[in-house]
Amino acid sequence: MNNRNLPAAAETFDSAMRHWMAAHAVPRGSVAVTCHNRLVFAGGYGGRGVNERVPVWSLSKAITALCIASLIRDDRLGLNEAIGPHMTKAFEKFGGPTDERLAQVTVAQLLSHRSGIPRAVDDNLFAPGLVQLLRERPRNEARVEMLMPQILQAPLVREPGSDFEYTNMGYLLLGQVIEALTGQSYEAACAERVLAMAGIKSPKLDRDWGAIMQAASGWSLSGCEYLAFARLLSARPSKLFKAEVAEFLCTPDGKWMNPERTAAYTLGVITRPAEGKEPTFLHSGGHNWNQSDAAGGPIDEARGTSFALTGDGIAWFASYDGLSAGTNPEATAALDREFGKAREHISSWPDTDGFAALGIDALLLMQ
Repeated sequence: MNNRNLPAAAETFDSAMRHWMAAHAVPRGSVAVTCHNRLVFAGGYGGRGVNERVPVWSLSKAITALCIASLIRDDRLGLNEAIGPHMTKAFEKFGGPTDERLAQVTVAQLLSHRSGIPRAVDDNLFAPGLVQLLRERPRNEARVEMLMPQILQAPLVREPGSDFEYTNMGYLLLGQVIEALTGQSYEAACAERVLAMAGIKSPKLDRDWGAIMQAASGWSLSGCEYLAFARLLSARPSKLFKAEVAEFLCTPDGKWMNPERTAAYTLGVITRPAEGKEPTFLHSGGHNWNQSDAAGGPIDEARGTSFALTGDGIAWFASYDGLSAGTNPEATAALDREFGKAREHISSWPDTDGFAALGIDALLLMQ
C-alpha cells in the first residue's frame, strides 16, 4: 500500500490527510483506514513508514480496558467489584491510600472515569510527581511504580460514581490490578490476552515513555496495528466479552461525559450513541511535554493520535507530530471533520484487505 495510483476510497483519505497536514504545518504523520474490519488504506507522510510504530498515547486505555474485560471473562474480576482486595500487594508496597474511599472504587468506575480521582494534582495532567521524577531519571528509565506512592496519596475530589472526570491515574490503577491478577507484567498480560488475539506480533510499550505511562498512555503501535486491535471492539460473537461487558461498552447509561448526553466513556473509548444503529467509538491521544531540566537533556514534544470507529463499520487512525489535542484542540477537531467528510464522499469501498500483507493476522477469537 503506497500513496501512488490509489483507488478512490484510499485517495480520498490520502487527500484529506495531506490537506490537513499542510494547513497545520504538520511535518510527519500516518493514517490507516478500515471498512468492516478490512484494511483498505495505509499511508505515511514526511518520512514516516506506513507500518511504523508510534506512541498511541491515550488510545492505550482501550487496550487496558479490554485486558480487564478478559479477566472478567475468566471470572477473576467483577465489573462492579471494588478494587481494594486486588490492590493489597500494591498497598503493602507503596503505602495505603490516603483516602480510604479509594479501596471501594469499582472496576467500572475506573473504566468510565467516575472514580472521584482528580484529573490533575499540582504539577501536570498525568500523575503527581512526574515532573520531579523526570529531573532525577531519564524518561526511558522512569517506571510507573515510582509514581504509585504519590498516586495513592492523592485524595478523591468527589464521591465515587457521582460524576465524570477524565484521569490517567485511574487507568494506572487498572494496570496494577492486571498485574496482581495475572502475575505478569502489564505489558506481557495485555500482549497475550488482547493484542495477540488481534493478530499483532510482538507488541511493545513505547521505548521512551511506555514504562512510566503504561496502562494510561504507554503503547506504541502502527496505525494498521491499532485498527487491527480495534476489530475487537466490534467482534460479534466474541470470546473476549461477557454479555455484561459488551453491554457496558455500547450503552451510555450512567457513563455520560456531558450534561447534553451526547457522549459517554465506557471501555477505554468514548461512545456516541446513534438511533437505530451501532454506536460510534472514538478517542484522541495527546502528548505535550516541555521540561528544560529533565535528566538526559531537555524535553520539548508535541504529538498526537486520533481514532474513530463509526457505527457503519468505517474506522480510521491518524498519528501526527508537532501538535496534540492538548496544544491544538481546534486542529485535531479539524482532522476529525476532514475524515468525516472523506467518509461521506465515498460511495464504493474496495473489497480487499491489506492486513496480511503487513504481517497482521486474522482475529484469533473469531476462529
